[in-house]
Amino acid sequence: MKNWVKVTGAGVLSATLLLGGCGAPSEEKAEANVKTEKTTLKPGSQIKLEGAVNVRDLGGYKTTDGLTIKPHKLIRSAELANLSDSDKKKLVNTYDLSQIVDFRTNSEVTAKPDPKLTDVTYTHDSVMKDNGASTSAQDLTASLAKMDNPETFLINANKSFITDETSIQAYKEFFDILLANQDGSVLWHCTAGKDRAGFGTALVLSALGVDKNTVIDDYMLSNKYRAADNKKAIEAVAAKTDNKKVIAGMTAVMEVRESYINAAFDEIDAKYGSMDNFLKEKLGLTDDKKEQLKKAYLY
Repeated sequence: MKNWVKVTGAGVLSATLLLGGCGAPSEEKAEANVKTEKTTLKPGSQIKLEGAVNVRDLGGYKTTDGLTIKPHKLIRSAELANLSDSDKKKLVNTYDLSQIVDFRTNSEVTAKPDPKLTDVTYTHDSVMKDNGASTSAQDLTASLAKMDNPETFLINANKSFITDETSIQAYKEFFDILLANQDGSVLWHCTAGKDRAGFGTALVLSALGVDKNTVIDDYMLSNKYRAADNKKAIEAVAAKTDNKKVIAGMTAVMEVRESYINAAFDEIDAKYGSMDNFLKEKLGLTDDKKEQLKKAYLY
């Protein structure tokens, strides 16, 4: 099965984004087209690909100071190993992809490496320690049967994004990549595109000035865009066992829930007082760097 989530050990989740007319447009016309795209772009819209799910363009989200995230600049995704040739062309040509940041562990990368894309820089930036554990259906079912509360596990996993040094360093490097990006779009992903990539997205949106409710709404969209894959994974477990605890556990592991992301936010508030403080103190996002980030990705 694909898209399994490892639920044992200390690891977090190894889960299992025209100009018309003749001649060169004037600056005024170009600006008018930008404004038109700005008002019509649907925030967090799905990029439909043949070989990947939960791929979303963050363009269109509004900030609290009235600016908008530029389209075709910030993309979140699930694993990319099965991209078709058409998918690759779409990401490179339509979305001007220039950087891929892979949040998966070494084991995940080895099992399903990202495809090489022309003129696209790839960075492996693991958010969690690699325990090298099996993600087979049999092992997963056994793990879920032993867990008292899989939802609590996911809550603690999200807290670990704030406390684990591996996670902190990975997200710090992620922001360094975003800041260094000069042209094109940056895509970041994990396996399911919902936990490690989901929290990374929450950090980016927060740093750009998007309000917390919108950040949570974007996080929860993984349930919508992963619905078919989640259903298959849950049904596959249900076909092997009638243990309701295991089936409920698999559901909790495959979904995103507000309690998960709020656990991370609460941990930030408890330890650092605010998201801004966390970004500055742990991820090195100074006021100057934050302004640089906004200049690059907002209009």
